[in-house]
Amino acid sequence: MEKQSTKTTNLSGLAVSKNDISIHLIGTADELNSHMGLIKAMLSNDDTWQFSWKNACQFIEKIQKNLMKLMSHVSDNKNPKYFFNENDVNELKKEIQKLLDYLPKQTKFSMPGKNIIEANIQITRTVVRRTERLYAAACEEKALCPHAAEYLNKLSDYLYYLSQQESLINVNFINQISGV
Repeated sequence: MEKQSTKTTNLSGLAVSKNDISIHLIGTADELNSHMGLIKAMLSNDDTWQFSWKNACQFIEKIQKNLMKLMSHVSDNKNPKYFFNENDVNELKKEIQKLLDYLPKQTKFSMPGKNIIEANIQITRTVVRRTERLYAAACEEKALCPHAAEYLNKLSDYLYYLSQQESLINVNFINQISGV
């Protein structure tokens, strides 16, 4: 039986262990990107709500591209084309504010599981948190862009508020069809 390689080559051409923190981080960011795709596929396509479904899907696709940039950055941390900047973070902050403008004030913790999409968004939010922790661990081993860490932090906030919006959309839809 042939021995399986325990090394892989990153974008900068270096052979690294498949157990290296950067490889774990890249794998988790890839998992996160797949979860974001699931959210994009499941989002309510009811454009009568506060936000356009098409715009939400386009923004999520932008997040997915940023996650691919993050994976590239971790794999080749010297290449400036993979660096995050304040604009990347500020775009997320603007989207968070758009969501907050329409959501009722939160007075208690939210229990995931109000509906399928809200639960999936909450799962994705926890994968962001894991990605963020792995990013912090990778930063201890090599110099990585601090804006990417802030981006991940704000991404989990964005997903929390998106889950709350989707929960409200679902409640409003159920009220409409039941005549409440």
